[in-house]
Amino acid sequence: MTEPEGTSVADISDADLRELVERYSTRGPRYTSYPTAPQWTDAVNAEVYREVLRGHIDPDPMALYVHVPFCRQRCLYCACNTHVAANQEQVTRYLDALKREVETVAGLFGTRPPLAQMHFGGGTPTFLTPEQLQGVIDHLDAHFESIPGAERSLEVDPRVTTVEHLEMLRRKGFQRVSAGLQDLDEKVQQAVRRKFGADGLSAFVNNARRLGFEGVNIDLIYGLPYQTEESWGRTLDTLIELRPDRLAVFGYAHVPWKKKHQQALERYGLPSPEQRLALAIQARRAFVDAGYLAIGLDHFALPDDEMAVAFLNGTVHRNFMGYTVQEADAMVAFGASAISDFPVAYVHNHLETHDYVELIETGGLAVTRGHRMSAEDRLRRRIIIRLMGNFCVIPERIEREFGVNFAEHFAAEISELDRFVEQGVLRRDDRGWHATLAGTFVIRNVAMVFDRYLEADHRTASRYSRTI
Repeated sequence: MTEPEGTSVADISDADLRELVERYSTRGPRYTSYPTAPQWTDAVNAEVYREVLRGHIDPDPMALYVHVPFCRQRCLYCACNTHVAANQEQVTRYLDALKREVETVAGLFGTRPPLAQMHFGGGTPTFLTPEQLQGVIDHLDAHFESIPGAERSLEVDPRVTTVEHLEMLRRKGFQRVSAGLQDLDEKVQQAVRRKFGADGLSAFVNNARRLGFEGVNIDLIYGLPYQTEESWGRTLDTLIELRPDRLAVFGYAHVPWKKKHQQALERYGLPSPEQRLALAIQARRAFVDAGYLAIGLDHFALPDDEMAVAFLNGTVHRNFMGYTVQEADAMVAFGASAISDFPVAYVHNHLETHDYVELIETGGLAVTRGHRMSAEDRLRRRIIIRLMGNFCVIPERIEREFGVNFAEHFAAEISELDRFVEQGVLRRDDRGWHATLAGTFVIRNVAMVFDRYLEADHRTASRYSRTI
């Protein structure tokens, strides 16, 4: 795998931007899963999950995710499952339930499962005290066994993350921290209710490096109120000077029908699709010029980072935790709204913290819905995930792994891919289809070609954010 071919970022004109937006701006999934969540049903319940766990005999190491829903306050752009805790008793009760869920799930495996990856997300995992967080980590380590070299990472809000948090995480073998920044412009921060200055960010990064974290990642969001190319450029310049190991630059997902608090942002005005794409291209240009490798839909990594190496080797993977270098066919997840991902099924916990806790207290599991994977689901999932991670469709790989004749099985899809070739979004060679530079900005649209559920049920389209 190499950097996508085609026009350089510097050569993308305003006319190119308008054409991309006019042709490809629609609603579509982000494809952290396939089939996507609107297709899941309550036919997958706690009993089905027990069946999945008992039947999982794959000896390969798994990934593990823990959801900590608590935040100090709600940021107005946030589409995650978060909860502003009213008191410490709520937190303690949640952590007790979380530990019981771990015990229940681990017991159903029958052995102490090996882990290739452990990740904490939220919410804000460092909303917990260092002692509370260590208690959860210790409980996981008592029931799962991390293999040598397993990745341990955690999402943090740098505003509430102390040196004591970082010291404890290093003692427990965590190598990566990912800090949500979003934007450094004061006017943008005030609108979205997330104020944090450059000095505080620099102190956080320096502390993490001093303590020996191998990876410091920073998350940004474009498409927020008051963002301009000038203000965005100042934020990008500050990040380039700090030089984190990885950067994630997400497009703001405005879904007020799902997250009503996002409606508050509409009074400030949101950037148009053309403006959003211009901000995305500006970020790509800045980070690539600064020596970062552009990876997947929205990530950047320094050339010696293991994700950059994996991308060049065509081995980047994608799951609910985002892009990863650890290949794991199964992911077990704990906490409210957590999604477990097995070759045979997706299993989704209850969203609401209160419901999750009560179900765990009464039965040990808190499943609300999911999806049983068919052979066709698994086939199409592999293609979509590789497209999203490595920007290519290689028929020979698919044929070798799934025993299908690609040309016969995907005749209609091939016609669509070739149409993207004609439009300059893909190029085709004797190996398959590869995204051009323009294609990397609309890779979700390309992936939608293989989504048979979108074609079968157009009503789901309105549930998704815009692809540009």
